[in-house]
Amino acid sequence: MKKNVLELLERSAELYPEKNAVEDGGEKRSYRELREEAESIGAALSGRIKRGEPVAILSEKSCRTLAAMFGVVYAGGFYVSVSPDQPSDRVRRILAVLESRTVIADSKYLPLLTNAGYEGRVLDLGTVGKEEPLPVEERRALLAPIREKAAETDLLYGIFTSGSTGNPKGVVVSHGAVIRFIGHFTELFGITEEDRIANQAPFDFDVSVKDIYSAIAKGASLVLVQRALFSTPPRLLDYLEEKKVTNLTWAVSALCLVSGLKGLDYKIPATVKRILFSGEVMPVKHLRMWQKALPDCAFVNLYGPSEITCNCTYYRIGHVFEDGEKIPIGIPFPKRHVFLMGEDGRQITDMNVSGEICVGGESLSSGYYNDPEQTAEKFITFTAEDGSSEPIYKTGDLGYLGEDGNLYFDGRKDFQIKHMGHRIELEGIDATLSAIEGVVRCCTIYDREKNRIVAFYTGDAEKKMIRAQMKEKLPVYMIPNKWIRLEEMPLTKNGKIDRKAIAAELG
Repeated sequence: MKKNVLELLERSAELYPEKNAVEDGGEKRSYRELREEAESIGAALSGRIKRGEPVAILSEKSCRTLAAMFGVVYAGGFYVSVSPDQPSDRVRRILAVLESRTVIADSKYLPLLTNAGYEGRVLDLGTVGKEEPLPVEERRALLAPIREKAAETDLLYGIFTSGSTGNPKGVVVSHGAVIRFIGHFTELFGITEEDRIANQAPFDFDVSVKDIYSAIAKGASLVLVQRALFSTPPRLLDYLEEKKVTNLTWAVSALCLVSGLKGLDYKIPATVKRILFSGEVMPVKHLRMWQKALPDCAFVNLYGPSEITCNCTYYRIGHVFEDGEKIPIGIPFPKRHVFLMGEDGRQITDMNVSGEICVGGESLSSGYYNDPEQTAEKFITFTAEDGSSEPIYKTGDLGYLGEDGNLYFDGRKDFQIKHMGHRIELEGIDATLSAIEGVVRCCTIYDREKNRIVAFYTGDAEKKMIRAQMKEKLPVYMIPNKWIRLEEMPLTKNGKIDRKAIAAELG
């Protein structure tokens, strides 16, 4: 097995040197160009970062951003994509967790770094690696010693999720985990060098990992879909048609945006032959719209959090689901052990009995960066009744085994939700909200029926002021959609906030 993802890039560059590796609507890179650009950035970084060091990349997704990600890897580090639409306070917290000495940033986002109080080295995304370019042979000779030390356990990337304390958690994933997962992913779903993969997700969202590494591993073409297109479905569908895309590995929220705004009535992306969705429960009425538009297309429901490298189960859609019918999350990917754990810590084997979904086997992440306490809590050693043991990840999701042999999602064990395709700790929103002057008590809940976050609070703070301050501290997908001020917060007999009573306030 290969031990570094750069081997995948280099193989595709040798097999398909002049083929489009990636395009972003403005620029393109062949596989040869992408490799050489990444090597140039890697050479520029090689004397500046240490092996295993994190480098944050503050930019929107683009061909150049992708080259920078691989450039960090060439230099022996691991990359962390940081979306520039996040508030400076969250950027500050991410960089604090990373203890990042180096940031590569698009020059137009330098004020965001300044506001975040970052004092480390900042390299301009537009010029890094271009200042004093080395000839190809010199460049590769410079990078060769770094590669010789490479191991499959080396970290490849970090992705930040919201934390229950309000501080973001950095999930870090190794080269070996990605190589193994992508090997199974491309084989199971028949992704080949002939595919044109439309990337919907931003690079700080792990759905993008499947797009990037499926393309790189197979020599397929990666088509980056810019966020602005999703505000106008007709333009988006025109773009998909123009680029002749064949594969959509998209978040449920993105697919529902297109179908919900009647985009499929305007145009059907006829070249698409495969749609794989994840991130949230797919509403069956939206799935039916896509099935009707593309009756010969393969549809697959994917499940799994970032901590197990993208996904651990899949379900091939084999019929048209009716209202009220539940879509399974399916069966495990090869070499993964997915099982249910009861409150007693034992494995549940009975049908229709709910338990926490746990995952062992290949492609577990390397835990949470610089957070041994959270890592120890979620990544544990599980001992089965026969005495055998294995490292596993406790997802916090509930599930049950159906009569058909498939696994079904059954909600969350704690206060974590999926909203707009992102995993969110409601307690993290509460922590930020409670810190605002004039807010005495607060509680956020998720209204699944209307797909919205609702914030309840007591105190004399004005809603407009609260909303403005929240926007300064949290990304837009974590901002509550509705605000309700209460005279007093309902409590349980134990003095805890009564979430059931609060939920009843919604009617």
